[in-house]
Amino acid sequence: MKSFVVTLVLFLNVYAVYGKARIPIPYGTEEKIIKIVDLPDTEDFKLEDGSYFDIGSMYTKSHLLWLSYSNSDPKIVGFVEGADMYLDLNAEQLAEIEKISGKTIPKTGSISFFDKFLGKGILGLLVLLVIYGIYSSFFGKEEEEETVVEEEKEA
Repeated sequence: MKSFVVTLVLFLNVYAVYGKARIPIPYGTEEKIIKIVDLPDTEDFKLEDGSYFDIGSMYTKSHLLWLSYSNSDPKIVGFVEGADMYLDLNAEQLAEIEKISGKTIPKTGSISFFDKFLGKGILGLLVLLVIYGIYSSFFGKEEEEETVVEEEKEA
């Protein structure tokens, strides 16, 4: 009997630990760079490690469930695609790159459509869905109770 009680207590203790497990909700901030100008792969745009850089727009996005709800002001940078590095470029360097490459470089950076609009829209719909669920569960019970009481009176 003692062994059964000890086993039961251990089982319930383990069960309680797993009962507290929660689903992690991803949130935080992330730096993101999107390509805005593809530079030619020439010696002028080659880095010391042999990789070539392009012109991109870098911004920081705040996200919840991978959906962006806030973005910082974008800035123009040079970046190597597929690597976690970027080059801060000033206006003079950008003008020189524009002259050498023959491509037009925008004066301001841009933010991807998904991060700027779509993430906020989807988050808004999720919030409205949660609010509707709370509203209908709170007020829906009273209506159900009233209909049950009215049906009992009729019977």
